Amino acid sequence: MGLFTDGFKELKKASEPLYKSPKSIQETIEIMAVAENGIFEVARNRYSKCYLFQDINYTTTNEDEQIDIFERYCKFLNSLDCNYKITVNNKNKNMTELREKVMFPKKGDGFDEYRQAYNDIIEEKILDGRQGIEQERYLTLTIERKNFEEAK
Repeated sequence: MGLFTDGFKELKKASEPLYKSPKSIQETIEIMAVAENGIFEVARNRYSKCYLFQDINYTTTNEDEQIDIFERYCKFLNSLDCNYKITVNNKNKNMTELREKVMFPKKGDGFDEYRQAYNDIIEEKILDGRQGIEQERYLTLTIERKNFEEAK
């Protein structure tokens, strides 16, 4: 009987938490300070800044242009003297807002038939697309420096 009790005590000790549970969102996100220029101090002497960047229509370019774009992209990444992370966030588009921006409203001026034909084509393109998914791309740079000034 003593064998089971000793084993249970060992298991009980191992199940104690290894780290303190956060009591707020602020304790969950590891940010020590934020500068006005958007640089975050994420650890002692470690600074990060995140940039939103736009996509290019890579598929509509010819092969030589694609190779050139890819080579310039590789040179850019290799030129960075810091850690970097690329994040792609897929989010749902507001389809009502999108339709309001691209569709032509009817005006009752004799050209509504053409507007409707255009709107039908656009609606088909919307449905054939990414089914309402929009991608946001971010580049996060992280660097070791003594202070915010040096991190610029």
